[in-house]
Amino acid sequence: MAFCAQCGSQLTPGAANCTACGAATGGGAPIAAAAPAPARYVPPINTQQAASFFTSLFDLSFSTFITPKIIKILFVITIVLVALGALGFIATAFMSSALYGILALLIVGPIFFIFEVILARVWMEVLIQLFRSCDYLAEIAKQGRR
Repeated sequence: MAFCAQCGSQLTPGAANCTACGAATGGGAPIAAAAPAPARYVPPINTQQAASFFTSLFDLSFSTFITPKIIKILFVITIVLVALGALGFIATAFMSSALYGILALLIVGPIFFIFEVILARVWMEVLIQLFRSCDYLAEIAKQGRR
């Protein structure tokens, strides 16, 4: 049900003008149509962001970052190293005594593994947010110069 923006009277469906005041209704479209949802901001990819891994690696001006490109690999390596550390802890506990080994295998080892993986994940997320903030600030600065 649509109403006139000028006088507030009810509009007939498909009417181009209000029957009460004669104001244009916008071609019969409802006055209170829902606005489309705003699009999510995606920063444009420039040539610096699209640079290859080795170009970024040997960029002496540090204008392109390598960390966002290798963060997934770093996280997988961290998980593997933490798993090896937990297994080493469990093996050392078994060498000490069977009771310590069982406790390490069932309680301490898994807690250590989960805690260290969560810690590594949080640090890497903080690091990526710093890099994203840098990209967003660079885009804002570029828009301000236009």
